Amino acid sequence: MSTPALKALSPARQHFIAAWPDVLKPWSLPKAAASIHALLLSSPTPLTADDIIDALDLSSGSASTQLRLLSDLGMVERLRIMGIRKAHYAAISDPAHIFVALAEARKRQAFKAMDHMAPVITSIAQKDDVQWLNTIWQLQALSNVMNQWFEVCTTKDPEWTVRLMQSAFAQNE
Repeated sequence: MSTPALKALSPARQHFIAAWPDVLKPWSLPKAAASIHALLLSSPTPLTADDIIDALDLSSGSASTQLRLLSDLGMVERLRIMGIRKAHYAAISDPAHIFVALAEARKRQAFKAMDHMAPVITSIAQKDDVQWLNTIWQLQALSNVMNQWFEVCTTKDPEWTVRLMQSAFAQNE
């Protein structure tokens, strides 16, 4: 990340943009998406896709795909500014909303694998496999409970989750 546009940013912003992908990696966010999120989160004004491409030296296809992902997760807003043809993008800066979006991204990855694996293993298991399969079935049951909890937090009433987290932030201030 040593493009001229990125070099023009403050050292703190440069470091944040370089480090943020490592922070978001466990949450199953691609490196390019995390870099875009860091750039937008640290930007005082919304940026166009061209600004993002120049700053991060991304291809237009990659930038478009990652912006769509971030937008679908609710981490980035696509803005239309009156009189300007190009769309601008801004990061959602509320920590609670970011956390809910990251939890949704993680849920998609974590539970998808378990939901696909357990039924296949169960269907091909033999009598000798029952003992260790109990652990898998219990993990599947826990996965289902966590999936239901995430479902409540992220889709049924995400604002409740946001208010709960904002309340926790307020207590720590």
